[in-house]
Amino acid sequence: MVLDALRTATVTSDPMSAEAVSAKDRSMHHAVEDSQRLVASLPPATQQAVAGWNQLISANFAGDQACAKCHEKEYEAHLRSGHSRTLTRIDESTLASKLAETRHYQDPRRDQIFEFSQNEGSLWVRDVANASGVAIPVTWLLGSGTHAQTPIAVDESTQSGVELRWSYFANRDQLGLTPDHERFDDFAAGTIECFGRPMDAADMRACLGCHSTLTPPPSLPLINSLVVANVGCERCHGPRKKHVALAHLGHAEEAKPMLRYETAEAYMDACSTCHRDESSVKPDATPNELVRFQPYGIKRSRCYLESPDKMTCSTCHDPHDTVSHNRAVSIDQCKQCHGNASSSECSHQPTGDCIDCHMPAVEWTSGIAFHDHWIRIPDEIPGETPSVDSAGNLTASDMLHSDGEE
Repeated sequence: MVLDALRTATVTSDPMSAEAVSAKDRSMHHAVEDSQRLVASLPPATQQAVAGWNQLISANFAGDQACAKCHEKEYEAHLRSGHSRTLTRIDESTLASKLAETRHYQDPRRDQIFEFSQNEGSLWVRDVANASGVAIPVTWLLGSGTHAQTPIAVDESTQSGVELRWSYFANRDQLGLTPDHERFDDFAAGTIECFGRPMDAADMRACLGCHSTLTPPPSLPLINSLVVANVGCERCHGPRKKHVALAHLGHAEEAKPMLRYETAEAYMDACSTCHRDESSVKPDATPNELVRFQPYGIKRSRCYLESPDKMTCSTCHDPHDTVSHNRAVSIDQCKQCHGNASSSECSHQPTGDCIDCHMPAVEWTSGIAFHDHWIRIPDEIPGETPSVDSAGNLTASDMLHSDGEE
């Protein structure tokens, strides 16, 4: 594979020209062919285990489309959500062709130019100055594209890869530095560091695991064709093929969900698996980093702590749909618990905007803002001292990021 030449400190193999790499890979690096070739090279016992895994998936997982007939409303809502498109094969994206037309990207923090090309749908990236003769085939785009998409390259043969240095940002409709890659400004020429953050198998499983319905277990190699892309129905409801079969016979209730959420804690734990809580957040995380992790904030809120088994993510969000930006509806949801009793009225702004004051939007990076889900009174929020005009409304400065998407 083309990543192999970059595993050591310098490129020691005879470098191929970019043209030679392109010509060779027209026939050798199609995704399915790569996976098939890798499986064929595995020990017989591992090949048998991969076949068994495929049979297990086929026998138990129905796929999102199978849910549509009986759960049309939820299915249509899911198509609107970021979960439905949070992991995209680069050859199935529109970004690949756009980058191939753009051809170049100048890194804003390194003296470095990345070059893009497309062959048989696959997107290739090169750094001719620092990794001569090597082309990296992009494999996946992580992220729904609502805010951003970050590419990774997975080398199945070595079970390693790279999180690429550049990402696509929707708010600017252009490439920019991949978040957190400031710490990788220094790199060794002739190594995989030229292209971004090196990833081992555990890194790749962690990334793909949160952006997919299913990935192969650690006992099997990470093969792209074994990844069930996107967070689909069965990520949260468990395998449902038996349920679908019984539904066609009128006995759907006989196949109970494997995953059940009978308490608020269980529900929050499911969301926290990817959206993170205190169990997976770094102790030194900054406020602008923490704002990305909604369960972390919710679990620290009095709204959650003082309403055991009542408040979950779905109290305010439809778990199947995209995030609503109907502010009136959001405020009404707050009032479901904080009613009209005088003890529940907001002393700061009784008729104001609950979200702006108590869940202010905080910029994470590159103009992307998330609402802080640690619900607090303004005086408790670092750096938040909302000012009010004579009519009792928030001033323009406090309204600046009020419409930031989740």
